Amino acid sequence: MHPQVRNLYKRVLIVGKDYPHEGGLEYVRDVWKKAMRKYQPPFHAKEETKSEELAQIHKSNEKDLLKAVAKGRFMVREMIGIIQLKKRRTMKQRYEATRPQLKIMEYSDI
Repeated sequence: MHPQVRNLYKRVLIVGKDYPHEGGLEYVRDVWKKAMRKYQPPFHAKEETKSEELAQIHKSNEKDLLKAVAKGRFMVREMIGIIQLKKRRTMKQRYEATRPQLKIMEYSDI
């Protein structure tokens, strides 16, 4: 496994602990495993391929891999945004329910 892919998966697991879904971490783990297995770099080298062609294939695979990792990092940031939104909404519900309503004084009341 490529080190950047492994690092991305670790980030996903750390962020997935707080993901607001019924399955939580298990759900996030399953979805990301499916996504990672879905991506298979196209590498069909035959025995008669030359070393120059292999180098070209490796470069194109590396570019595709880096694009996929960048997309994955974006998705992690989106997950963080969803988690923060859920936490904010939860806190707002809790504290607005217990917060006493303030009476707004009008100028004529003074």
